[in-house]
Amino acid sequence: MCKMALNSKLSGSTLAEVLVAIALTSICATLAVVIYINIQQSTMPFIRIKANELASKYISSAIQKNEILDKEYKEEEFIIIQRVIRNNKLLDCKDIIIEVYNLNRKKLSELNVTIYAE
Repeated sequence: MCKMALNSKLSGSTLAEVLVAIALTSICATLAVVIYINIQQSTMPFIRIKANELASKYISSAIQKNEILDKEYKEEEFIIIQRVIRNNKLLDCKDIIIEVYNLNRKKLSELNVTIYAE
């Protein structure tokens, strides 16, 4: 039985087969990375839409409550900063600026509205 095991040939892969397998694997890995990056980039517009909705919400809230103070809010994964500055053209008006950032402080949205300040 030992002689039979020693006499049998083991079949292996040739160098060409191994190189083809490596090439196919690298092509598949490259495609997977490209698909992953495209999926990540396609979610950014949804985040920006959500940021615009939050900015609109906080602008309308500031107008309704007549809040003309600088404030900072946190909601979900966003940081909302409300700034109030004097309007240069209309001296009796103020500009309310709402900026929405992600947690890494990357600006996603900005809305500006001018109101009459009594």
